[in-house]
Amino acid sequence: MRSNHLEKSLFAGYENYRETLLNPKLIRYQDLQPCYETIKTGNSFTVQLLGKSVEGRDINVISFGTGKIKVLAWSQMHGDEPTATAALFDLIKFFSADDSFNSTRSSLIENLNFHFIPLLNPDGAELYKRGNSFNIDLNRDAEKLESHESKILWDYAAKIQPEFGFNLHDQNSYYTAGRTDNHATISLLAPPSDHVKSINYTREKSMQVILKIFETLNNFIPDQIARYNDDHEPRSFGDTFVKKGISTILIESGYYKSDPDKEFVRKLNFISLISAFNSIAERDFEKTDYTKYFSIPENQELLFDLILRNLTLNYKEEKFKIDIGINRKKKWNSVSKEFIYTGTIAELGDLSLNYGIEDYDLNNHQISWTEKLAVDEPADFVLEGKEKLVIKNGFLYPLGRLNK
Repeated sequence: MRSNHLEKSLFAGYENYRETLLNPKLIRYQDLQPCYETIKTGNSFTVQLLGKSVEGRDINVISFGTGKIKVLAWSQMHGDEPTATAALFDLIKFFSADDSFNSTRSSLIENLNFHFIPLLNPDGAELYKRGNSFNIDLNRDAEKLESHESKILWDYAAKIQPEFGFNLHDQNSYYTAGRTDNHATISLLAPPSDHVKSINYTREKSMQVILKIFETLNNFIPDQIARYNDDHEPRSFGDTFVKKGISTILIESGYYKSDPDKEFVRKLNFISLISAFNSIAERDFEKTDYTKYFSIPENQELLFDLILRNLTLNYKEEKFKIDIGINRKKKWNSVSKEFIYTGTIAELGDLSLNYGIEDYDLNNHQISWTEKLAVDEPADFVLEGKEKLVIKNGFLYPLGRLNK
């Protein structure tokens, strides 16, 4: 088993490579233009225009490395999932540096040929939405290839024929690593190529590289790494690429406590990719028992942004005990240029098997029934008790005077 000393050292020195021009909270087409301008061109890096989005925005690929093993990584195929986009530019800064890690850089550049598509869906990114300009999910367009962006990814993969693909995403904050209250900060998947989830050589390599990433991440976020659900989705690029012989690794960036802008999760992406690239360059993943992949705890959607427990519900002169789970959706307001949070009721009833990112026992409080007390309704109501509490847009006030 390879030592994690290199990854630990790089993790400690990460700030030397962090691309300060980018904030993973929001990355749009125009935000990347200064980054492209700083990239060294010529023998080291090449920036190539692959095509245009439906709305006419450039989709570029950054290529470098002289090795025979081709690696394709793409980010933000969902416009509202920018964390890994920032991490890819962190990697560009790492490969541009001149320091004590030069031997590592040389090894990677000599063995691998990198192709990064940092922003596959610039139209979706502009409005901070999942889909493209006409709202289709690009990761459900790998068969029909109706959208420009989907066809660009497909055609480029067919042209370079990479051995490995890295499909980089963000997942919501409601996933746990197994049936625990541990947040799934990073989730990993080796996509299957069919509904019976066959394990051929292509998928086996994906599993082996994932285990190397898992080994590295355990040094920094133990018990917060999960295995993404592997139900076959034939319209997705990961599953389709595996069928075409491209060993694909899905990395999902999830929630980490006290990291609202996902800067720490961005750092985890950086070190995950370094770990994977090293393993591929050295081919040491081939020594890994792929079956251990299934010991990684599976993603479970057990979290809510806020849980209010043991409330007394007054309904038609009777009293009932209920829990209320509330989630807050984040949307970009293109007019005010700010994020707007909308809190809604996600579930009512017995939430004893669930966990809240914020979790309060309100046994001494009661709520009166209204028609608005229902799933998908706004989370705006008043709780009566020794201290009156107000839920406004999914936030509880006063938070500071409650014992969690």
